[in-house]
Amino acid sequence: MPNQKNIEQVESIRADFQNSEIIILTEYQGLTVEEISELRNQCRDAAIQYKVYKNTLINVVAQELEIEGLEPYLQGTTAVAMSNDPAASARILRDFSREHENLKIKGGVLGKTTIDAAAAEGLIDMPSREQLLAYAVGGLKAPISGLVNALHEGSPLAGLVNVLNGSLRQVTTVLQAIADQKKETEPA
Repeated sequence: MPNQKNIEQVESIRADFQNSEIIILTEYQGLTVEEISELRNQCRDAAIQYKVYKNTLINVVAQELEIEGLEPYLQGTTAVAMSNDPAASARILRDFSREHENLKIKGGVLGKTTIDAAAAEGLIDMPSREQLLAYAVGGLKAPISGLVNALHEGSPLAGLVNVLNGSLRQVTTVLQAIADQKKETEPA
């Protein structure tokens, strides 16, 4: 029968895991209290939670959330770094582990996929959340600007077809078919 403290801890871990895009498991045995405090401060500054949890409780949550393959990484002391910025999390942990050999990245979870230590460190090359958002906004801005320009230039259907050309070729084909069908059904 689980005790109340473990039940509350499982609920906390579950919430943390569900609210994080990246979870990186680390081995921290041999770090001093000052070193762990320094790491936590660096994580906090980057909006990363760094917490120590019992391996058995992490495993319970992983099974509940259907995260497979995490059990081999739940050996020894385990601290968990959780955030929504995979690149920043991996960078801070890697840099800290280079300065403090007692911190080791074990592996992690990206979404619901278990990754090994090499893959976790490989996230450093991933664009940051802000960069990804900028790319997405830029990608949306160009077609919208093209649509506005086409609408101002005169022939809305031709402009719309030009804007949607390319990766949305199927949409343009459907729009053209609708326009042709309307021309055929209009009285002369």
